[in-house]
Amino acid sequence: MLRVTAILFTCLAGLAAAPSITGIYNAASYNPPGLPNSGIAQGSIFTVFGTGLGPATLQQAQSYPLFTTQGLAGTSMQVTVGSVTENCIMIYTSSGQVAAILPSATPVGSGTLSLSYQGGTGSIPITVLAANFGTFTLNEAGDGPAVVTDSSYNPITMINPAHPGQTLILWGTGLGAVSGNETEPPTEADLGTGVQVLVANQPATVVYGGRSSSPGLDQINFVVPAGAGGCKTSIAVLVKGVTGNVTTTSIGPAGQTTCGDTYGALTAANLQNAISKGSMSIGFVALSHLSGGNDDVIGGFGTFPLNSLIRSFGGAPGPSSGSCLAYEVEGTSLTFSDPIKATALNTGADLMITGPSGDQAIPASSTGDYPGILATAPSVFISPGGFSVSNGAGGSDVGSFTWDLTLPPAITPTNIPSSVNPSQDLTLTWSGGSAYPLVTIFAYNGVKATSTLKSYVDIICTADASAGTFAIPAAMLNLLPRDGYGTPTEPGVSVQLAGYAVQRFTVTAGSTGLDSGTFSAFVASGAVAAIQ
Repeated sequence: MLRVTAILFTCLAGLAAAPSITGIYNAASYNPPGLPNSGIAQGSIFTVFGTGLGPATLQQAQSYPLFTTQGLAGTSMQVTVGSVTENCIMIYTSSGQVAAILPSATPVGSGTLSLSYQGGTGSIPITVLAANFGTFTLNEAGDGPAVVTDSSYNPITMINPAHPGQTLILWGTGLGAVSGNETEPPTEADLGTGVQVLVANQPATVVYGGRSSSPGLDQINFVVPAGAGGCKTSIAVLVKGVTGNVTTTSIGPAGQTTCGDTYGALTAANLQNAISKGSMSIGFVALSHLSGGNDDVIGGFGTFPLNSLIRSFGGAPGPSSGSCLAYEVEGTSLTFSDPIKATALNTGADLMITGPSGDQAIPASSTGDYPGILATAPSVFISPGGFSVSNGAGGSDVGSFTWDLTLPPAITPTNIPSSVNPSQDLTLTWSGGSAYPLVTIFAYNGVKATSTLKSYVDIICTADASAGTFAIPAAMLNLLPRDGYGTPTEPGVSVQLAGYAVQRFTVTAGSTGLDSGTFSAFVASGAVAAIQ
């Protein structure tokens, strides 16, 4: 009987489902497939997602040397490019997620990654690059605030900002290949890759770019350039022609203990208040029109504990003035949201939007969340004039309010090109900016897979409206896939500009109220440009 049982269990184990791999990503950036920076760099840490990849409980390498051919807890991986096969260096494994280091000896090019677990094998195509630096982020999703520290390894955040002239350390993976035994702690040495760092679109002086104290872990030491500032100052890293995920950091004037933006929730005063309270309650209502699209509204109301606030988008996805961000999104539509969620605030059953075209109620889809369409293209609701938003009797957390906003005549783009060269900066100009504090610039496209757009790049820049001109750096533009589509039917990149009207409010009524509420609106115009 025991022998029969043993045979039965052996057969059942052999019938276990083979590993199924759904995706492979840089372990810091998580850039989606099909984009120029979605490949895995030699010597970098990568993550595989799927089912049946390893044991139910995560198992992690606990000592050196790290495992290769023998695998970890039954999981092993190999990458084959051309005639060369390399055993990946295992870091951790679980049923749904596995992490490893791609050996530096792996050839550059297209190949196959194979994962084995309990006798079953799954595979997925892989693109190996010479370099592709992914920056770790505080939200662990590859966007938002970067993992960046001062020289004493103190994290830089909204409540501990850096200052111009200070040397910082940016943490990530993907600077490129090294020599030596990669299963042991590496020798810390500059890799001489010519890595470039842009801070608020300005070149920063790089003083070191190489491995840190752990296999596959890289650090870039750079000096904050003069003139950079804001709670969401952009950081872009370019190495060997590839720009990694674009992140943010917080930079304040010398001697200031918090960062501070002029517009939006993240003012120095609000952050000082958040430090005292241990949280910040934020609300926003945003009216938006992109050329050729619907007139949309979205409202959100919630409370961020301080530790969540410093890891979040800070109430809005756009950067501080003078910076550009890039959101790289995988899915069927160009949508992205903050991975760090606030505790929702009951603000009432609906919002009432009043404008030149009349009134429209926007019901809450859930507590504190108000998405809606004000007009379906080609109809228009958002046009120059006076707007207000109110929440009637209010809710238990946020009491009654009425916010007013005037939307001036739209700015006029004056030089949107017929084609864009991603290897060159794109300088855009406009007129009519004197009526606005800021101009928002969008450049976005997507990769077409079958009949559905699957991966997108959305570049968002914020500029001083009165300047009348702004340059999107080439380091941002080379994120755009050359075969991308500016609309579902038009190849190229959609370039649009909008004057950004915004007012800030507080709400003292209700059990919580709002430390910062913003009401904003924009009408963008532009065109689809071919990509050279």
